[in-house]
Amino acid sequence: MPGRLFIGLALVAMAAPATAFDISSSYAPSADLVPGRYACVSGLDFSSYSWTFDVDAAGSYVVEGLEGGGSLSLAPNGEVAFDGGPFASDDTATTAAMNTTRASDGAPVLIIRYDFGDTVTDDYCARFE
Repeated sequence: MPGRLFIGLALVAMAAPATAFDISSSYAPSADLVPGRYACVSGLDFSSYSWTFDVDAAGSYVVEGLEGGGSLSLAPNGEVAFDGGPFASDDTATTAAMNTTRASDGAPVLIIRYDFGDTVTDDYCARFE
């Protein structure tokens, strides 16, 4: 019986949509990328601003104050993959992101997670223009 239970759990896990990380019920994953200008606040204290960036409908993005740009791709479950640019994973941090809608007001929010190995932190980037 334990083998059957394991197989059943594995099948359930494969059927469930995978996400880059869990998000609170204050946000819902979204497969619709909303182009515009986003401002990020640090999830460490929710009062420090980290980045401002522009993203277009094709997924190209440019971060204010940084050279070069990148692109992102969006999965149907809202998971974002950064294909180059300042938010892409590198030797210092692995990044993951979710495209979401904030439940309180319907605003588009990209949640970007940075995993530094010993520290994990999120930026909450809301569209404002």
